[in-house]
Amino acid sequence: MVRPALSETPALPSPPLTKRLRHFLLETWRGRILTVALAVWLLDGLLGLVGLGAPASLLGLANFVLAMYALWGTWRGLRWLSAHFLWRIRTKLILSYLFVALVPVVLLSLFLGIGAILFMGLVASRLVTGEIDRAGEVLRTTARSALADLDEDDARAAAAIPARLAPAEALHPGMSWTLLRDGRVVGASGDAPRELPSWWQGPGFAGLVPRAPAENGPTGNVVRAVWAEGSSALLIDVPADEHFFAGLEERTGANVIPPRVLIVTESAGVSPDPESEDSRVHVVIEHEPMTPAGTIDSGLTFAAFPTRTNWETGETSVFSERPLTFQFQPLDLVRRLSPGLLPRETGATTLPDLLLFAMGIVGVVFLVMYAGALMLGLMLARSITRGVHELSVGTQRLRQGDFTHTIRIRSRDQLGDLAESFNLMSRGIQDLLREQVEKERLEEELRIAREIQMSLLPGKTLKALPGIRVAALCIPAAEVGGDYYDVLPLSDTRMGVLVADVSGKGTSAALYMAELKGLVLSLSRIHDSPARLLVEANHILADAMDSRTFVTMTYAVVDKASRSMRFARAGHNPLIHLEAASGTTHVYTPPGLGLGLDGGEAFEEILEEKEVPLASGDFFLFFTDGLSEAMNEGAELFGEPRLRRILEESEGLSSEQLRARILGEVESFVGEAAPHDDLTMVVLKVVEEESPS
Repeated sequence: MVRPALSETPALPSPPLTKRLRHFLLETWRGRILTVALAVWLLDGLLGLVGLGAPASLLGLANFVLAMYALWGTWRGLRWLSAHFLWRIRTKLILSYLFVALVPVVLLSLFLGIGAILFMGLVASRLVTGEIDRAGEVLRTTARSALADLDEDDARAAAAIPARLAPAEALHPGMSWTLLRDGRVVGASGDAPRELPSWWQGPGFAGLVPRAPAENGPTGNVVRAVWAEGSSALLIDVPADEHFFAGLEERTGANVIPPRVLIVTESAGVSPDPESEDSRVHVVIEHEPMTPAGTIDSGLTFAAFPTRTNWETGETSVFSERPLTFQFQPLDLVRRLSPGLLPRETGATTLPDLLLFAMGIVGVVFLVMYAGALMLGLMLARSITRGVHELSVGTQRLRQGDFTHTIRIRSRDQLGDLAESFNLMSRGIQDLLREQVEKERLEEELRIAREIQMSLLPGKTLKALPGIRVAALCIPAAEVGGDYYDVLPLSDTRMGVLVADVSGKGTSAALYMAELKGLVLSLSRIHDSPARLLVEANHILADAMDSRTFVTMTYAVVDKASRSMRFARAGHNPLIHLEAASGTTHVYTPPGLGLGLDGGEAFEEILEEKEVPLASGDFFLFFTDGLSEAMNEGAELFGEPRLRRILEESEGLSSEQLRARILGEVESFVGEAAPHDDLTMVVLKVVEEESPS
């Protein structure tokens, strides 16, 4: 935001707030809409005093309008605050400093607090589940001891069990048991199961079991223990109620809240069949005390998920039933679990108390350090804003076109370096503008050079022999390239076809390409043999070209009279031939060196000329390495196998259609990757010559 410039005449004072508010509410459409909405809202409030109210639709519309105006007013208020209080960089720096300093501290404190609460809750949850496991193991040991040396007589054995279980029953008043021998119930007390499930294999079991509803019986969880010796088995159930968890509260301070007890009763004389229409079941919900006498009734609430075993199926699950909820005091839990400490009730100082005192001292020290850092930040903000203001003035001058303005360097810090960089930038902008003009001139020259190079290639309509269809394409990778192709009429029954590639790219390759065109046009009128033409061209180019530059080239002579094509390859890419009769492709790679690599006899000795017959429907593909070596974003090459596959699937296509298909396949393969070489191809197809009418 830019401050408005001072005018020569002083601005008129703003009208009073009440006048502006009255003008807005009574003389503008937005204010009138707001006034009507407020009137409807107030009218509904007054009617509510006498038990009436405004129509619901009208009141809803008024509330919607008021909500929209509240959002609009909030947005305008934030804009006003930003314009009046946040225009100065100094204010923004102070606020940003406060946000950077305070927000992480608050978030970190919340994170540590939540983490500590969750950790303490998990510890307390583990204590609760551990109490259940410990109680189950104790009950299983009790059952094993009760079965030891038990009398063989059923009656005496049943009579001996209560005495042996008396100590355990004193700890768990609601304990029930069942004594089985050979599957028969010998003795029982309470509502413990009267048989063992089929999945149980013995000899022992201990765990938490959900208790299924029974007639006139409660539902809930029981800690069940089983032990079998010989033909005898003893099953013990202890309800997981407040009496069961009383010992845990004494040791850890965790108060487990017992779940609701569901008691299912049936009407007397009525069949318990749930499918019977006369069946009437009474469900009575009784709540056990939330907290036994003497226990805590406040603190953090957490949940424990003990493992429960389905007594009918033997399946174990953690989340099949409601979790056990409990309350605990984190600090009290730490005090109770801290080893080697005196109880808090004795008045002695415990380790947690000492830690809290030490943390308080550290917190005060941190606050003092934070206040000092804040003052230091304010002082640094002033030094920063001074340099920023000068940079702002310099930017305004630069925007107005004054490139001679410089900024005074007050210090050798980063702001001083920034001011010096600004001065260098302002002095260098004019140089950049001059370079931009020069770059545009060079780009225009390259565009003209590209047009000239494209004009050296054959036009869209290639002159071919009757019965021969030719389609060609050349796409330079840069503004100008070094690929070259041509179709040369030699006689009424003969024509020359060539594809060449000058090493490198850019202007130098384009110049060599233009020189090669003139040379081939001259030599094609003298030499009928492709090999002989390449030998003569090599002699001329070897002396004229740079030692680091060479040309690869394939030159072919198509003879319609002899229905054959002779060609030679000077180090160029292979020639691919699709034989229409068999539908297979042939790759011809007669030996040969690139033009300009050797000016002696080695070139002529290596070069070979090959002749292939022409048949109707045959395709011949001449191409440069920019086609076969087209690369996608994964650095994968298009490759000659793909070209052969495309030719083998070209039945019924014309030369132009095959060219378009090859180009489409290459573009789809390359995707968004930039081209790295010029792409040139010539497609030649042999067709039946139309007989004169």
